[in-house]
Amino acid sequence: MRKNKKANLVNAAIILFSQKGIAATSIREISSHAGVTEGAIYRHFKSKEELSWYAYKQIVEEMTREKEHLLHVAESFDMKVHEWVRLSYAYYDRAPEAFTYVLLMPEEIVELEHDVTIRQGDLFMQMFRDARAQEWVRDIPSAVALSHHTGLMLNIPRLINDDRLSGPALSYVNEVAHVIGLTLKRPS
Repeated sequence: MRKNKKANLVNAAIILFSQKGIAATSIREISSHAGVTEGAIYRHFKSKEELSWYAYKQIVEEMTREKEHLLHVAESFDMKVHEWVRLSYAYYDRAPEAFTYVLLMPEEIVELEHDVTIRQGDLFMQMFRDARAQEWVRDIPSAVALSHHTGLMLNIPRLINDDRLSGPALSYVNEVAHVIGLTLKRPS
């Protein structure tokens, strides 16, 4: 029961943080949304900041685990990008609040562990460097490639969140992956 209570607290926090931001969300609101007392939060976390960091880290680790295999598959860069976008959008469709909290919110996380916050970016940049070594992609810095990729990919969930585009995000995978490929591909 205790593990479920902690999971309920984390899920409630993620929902509220994604809607209101960390600073605007109170411990009272989290406990009410989770159906527990405020004291229950403090049995699991020292502070709201610790809870926010725990939730953030948990989401990033899950999203990264889903993509790590892409470094080791013998597919073209285009296929890897397609799979990256598909996995990202599947995660968004499955857990829009978690995706929004980690990837679409302004930076509010306290005490960020640098390696955790950049894991997905580092993974993509390594995938890009490998493709560049095989001359599949343009000869640009991997950080620039990450910027192009991230900018193109994150706008679909952002527009869905803003009710300017209808979901599911998965219905846009082919188009977004195609445009990312065109943006990063070595000219013929």
